[in-house]
Amino acid sequence: MSRPKVPGFFQHLLLLWGLRLHLGLNQGPGKSRLLAVAAFLGSSAPGVLLGLSFFKLMRLPLIVHSNVWPYFILNLLCFVTAATWVTWPLLSAGVDDHSELSRYAAFPISPFRLLMGSTVASLFEPRALVFYAPLTGAAVGYASRHRLAAPWLAVVLYVLFALLCAAWSRVGLYTVINVLREKHSARIMGGGMVAFLVAASFIPPIDTSWLTSVGDAGVSALDMSLIINAAVALSQVPPGFFGDGLGQLAHGRVGIALLEALGLLFFTCVGMAVAYSLLLRFHRQAGRSGGARADGRDADPFATTGSRFDTLVRREVLDLWRNPRARLLAAVPFILAILLKLLSGRDLFVYLLGHSADAWVMGGLSIYGAVVIASTFSQNTFAYDGHGFAVFLAAPMTLADVLRAKNRVQGVAALGMAVLVGVFYRVYFGAGTWVDFLCAMASVAAVVPMLLAAGNFLSLYFPVKFHASLKRRDKVPLTASMLGILAASVGCMPFGHALRMAGKDGPGWHSVAFIAAFAVFNFGVYRLARPLAMRLLDQRREVVLRAVTRE
Repeated sequence: MSRPKVPGFFQHLLLLWGLRLHLGLNQGPGKSRLLAVAAFLGSSAPGVLLGLSFFKLMRLPLIVHSNVWPYFILNLLCFVTAATWVTWPLLSAGVDDHSELSRYAAFPISPFRLLMGSTVASLFEPRALVFYAPLTGAAVGYASRHRLAAPWLAVVLYVLFALLCAAWSRVGLYTVINVLREKHSARIMGGGMVAFLVAASFIPPIDTSWLTSVGDAGVSALDMSLIINAAVALSQVPPGFFGDGLGQLAHGRVGIALLEALGLLFFTCVGMAVAYSLLLRFHRQAGRSGGARADGRDADPFATTGSRFDTLVRREVLDLWRNPRARLLAAVPFILAILLKLLSGRDLFVYLLGHSADAWVMGGLSIYGAVVIASTFSQNTFAYDGHGFAVFLAAPMTLADVLRAKNRVQGVAALGMAVLVGVFYRVYFGAGTWVDFLCAMASVAAVVPMLLAAGNFLSLYFPVKFHASLKRRDKVPLTASMLGILAASVGCMPFGHALRMAGKDGPGWHSVAFIAAFAVFNFGVYRLARPLAMRLLDQRREVVLRAVTRE
């Protein structure tokens, strides 16, 4: 009997895309493929709008006839696109989206080919299309107004830039996964955040005094030497090679553009080498089991619970505390705040928003911290603890108590996260009033009930298998993600409306009262919707069990 032929690279690539599409659409009985495809395309729609906007920007007469602004915009977009792409695994804790790491471990595919396939496949995900859409629109707009000496080389530069971002995105992803698999991942992330905070305190903040010099005269009042220096500095980092290469082609310097293409290729190879070493480390660690923990005298965390419901609540607290993804999500808002101060971002918001700046920024960070905690776990509430749902079905208890306990822990965790972020902002920035703080907390209180209400139904109709060990995770369906984003948007509307009404004068106590009233209303909506979710849970218990325990 002849040995079957090993699939080629392109066959592996098609299999990889097929796997991601299958997981992304969550195909199965009772699933609407049309709705899933529509959500898949809808999530990429913002990229079209962003691309068209920057295409038109680069064709404005003010930009076209300038010797500085086109290069500054291109190089800035290169840097922002690359930074967003690389840091996205940290900002979103998106470690669920790449289950091929362990799914393909037993398949006839080498780690290097898996790395290449996943890197190429990541270029065509909806989020990637949105990430590089602004730069794509700006580059096409620039090329339409400037004759390029070698258009083919511009295409090569673009492809190499995309591969550079994808390669270093793999580095970020595999770094996150390796850290989360460590036994002391919480200490590593906590120590890393403290080290980042200390290091950032020694870096002088960026000078933003030029904002006040703009005034009514517009951008013509700016010191152009500042923009020129920024454009040159951005062109000298690897992502800026693409923007600078387009400029060199517009001036007929094909040789310099070719050298920058070689630079992009070199740093792409460096990123792939680092990602490959991290991938090998992940595979080596995937089969390792943790050391046995000796049972201490007080090892039983449920010894002091007074009722069965208290036991359920304590169990959910422990599961959430020990979940590695929760630790990563908890660190992100604080890292964003540190970056905001390091880049003098608050000064920019003060210039744009006046006295409402602290309410917007504090509220935005607090809402983000609450949303990532509440939505991540409430939208898959029966599976993020592994096979815990099967234990609940076998235990002498009602599933309604389980759902109430999960909602209580997730809601309190989200609110507690928001309070910590708000207090950190007030201490770290030394800015913000009590009214700003209360507006932020009231906005979180308005968002969390909507997230819990939506999460209960999404957990019932879109259950997916979720492995706490990070060995393999199924991707949350895109339809569920879009519906979760819709619920979060509805919950944020009172906060946004109140601050827009306040304008640059800053929110007042009436703003707090307005947001708090909607928080009470949203909590009432949650309480009304929860009994229906409990009844559906009893009806769909077998469906959920099959979904979260399938192999």
